[in-house]
Amino acid sequence: MLNHRTLLYRLVTAAALPMALTACASSGPSTQDAIMAGMLGEEENSVCFTRNIRSWHDFDDRSIVIETLRDEYYKLELAGGCNTRNSFMQIAVESRGGSCLGPGDRISFDRDQGLSCAITQINRWHLADEEELSF
Repeated sequence: MLNHRTLLYRLVTAAALPMALTACASSGPSTQDAIMAGMLGEEENSVCFTRNIRSWHDFDDRSIVIETLRDEYYKLELAGGCNTRNSFMQIAVESRGGSCLGPGDRISFDRDQGLSCAITQINRWHLADEEELSF
């Protein structure tokens, strides 16, 4: 079983540009509710400046929604052995494109014991308005 330091060390020494991102996986119930009630937007080729990922939220078993420092949200569809429910305190990204994350790049989660997933698709994600969340 890999611990966080071993996993991070392996990622840092890999040929791709890896980055470990540590943040709170959720910024509150209102944000999570707005994400879950949100809408899929246009498909994107990449999310650049991966160091600016502020937070992430598990969406379902095969996707997560990331938030950038510019308050932009992106849904990342994933394929592979990782489990998005394991994205607790840390995610690690391996980008072949330097500071941009795109299809084919990999993501792993802190509780997945070294397993990673490939990004298969990136879409903008539009949060639901407060009015849409009111019942």
